[in-house]
Amino acid sequence: MTELDHALARFHFCAPEFAGGLTNHGPMVAESLHVLGHDALIAAWVDIYSPRLEDAVDGRIMPVSARFSALGGGAFADWSATFRAELEASPWRSVLGEWLPELLPGYFARATHGPIRTAHAVRSLEEEDSGIRRLELAEALAYWAAGFRRLPGVPGADSEPGLGALEILTRVPIVEARDRRPGFLTDAIEAIPEQGQFARLLAKFDPGDAPPLGQLAEVCAEITGLYLANPRARMAYIHALTGTSALRLLAPYLNDDALRAGLGFALQAAAALHATFCDSTEGVEPDAERDALSDQWDELRYRAACSLAEHVIKVTETCWRENLARPHPNYGRVAADAVLNLGISRGGRGA
Repeated sequence: MTELDHALARFHFCAPEFAGGLTNHGPMVAESLHVLGHDALIAAWVDIYSPRLEDAVDGRIMPVSARFSALGGGAFADWSATFRAELEASPWRSVLGEWLPELLPGYFARATHGPIRTAHAVRSLEEEDSGIRRLELAEALAYWAAGFRRLPGVPGADSEPGLGALEILTRVPIVEARDRRPGFLTDAIEAIPEQGQFARLLAKFDPGDAPPLGQLAEVCAEITGLYLANPRARMAYIHALTGTSALRLLAPYLNDDALRAGLGFALQAAAALHATFCDSTEGVEPDAERDALSDQWDELRYRAACSLAEHVIKVTETCWRENLARPHPNYGRVAADAVLNLGISRGGRGA
């Protein structure tokens, strides 16, 4: 088995959350370290991270007739048992093709960790189909299904020609500071009213004829600018970026209509985080150390991996992925900012 497989096998004995609602990032980070080219650090990551996690519990397979109606409800353990059974009975691509269109409307699941974990699991299976990796896909889909979360408005329900994804994101109404909610990211978005400007704006989303992944690239690049302009809300914008980019890895398993719908739901999730955490949309302030590091991708990948900090590793891998798809200087800046400012090691260079 590979280092990634060993890590996934260990994490499958762990619950998907710990400490009252924090997401278990273990499988996602292990796969990111593999993609970054630093498999030698995966075992260290597991050793450092896993002691904080809680034990998994067994569940029961859900009745077929109750599954789709139970999205956003039911115990994770029951969803896990259900998807394990489905993946034993059918090829993983078939299960994914059946379930992704149903899950997309709840894209914000667990602050986008549902689709993010699923995307990492899918990429690992594309590399090598194995029982351990199919089990990880079952866990990922279960986390998305159990945490399925609709946000205010239905993207595209009242589409207005010309209001593409980027235009929507730049027009998001920002929640006033006095109305914001403390707590997890999932708590913060409760400040967005079910019926209001946010919902009306998202309803106007027009996917148009432009390639959805091209629009996705534009949104991701815009989010990097918002991340850099809002240093007090780094975590929110990290999830906006990694959550949005996850759709790129899921896109091959969606037909054109489903992919355009998925773009709307990913946009909606990013817009909700922007609406509830934005302090500034001004230009990016210069930072000599960050900017000097921003185009050194080998160094960024190394320092992110050595940080053993989950969000540094994940956002650096996401920035590298998006920069390869459509280069933009802000991807290197975001990765460098994360390496320099998040986690406890400042990137593994002894600083």
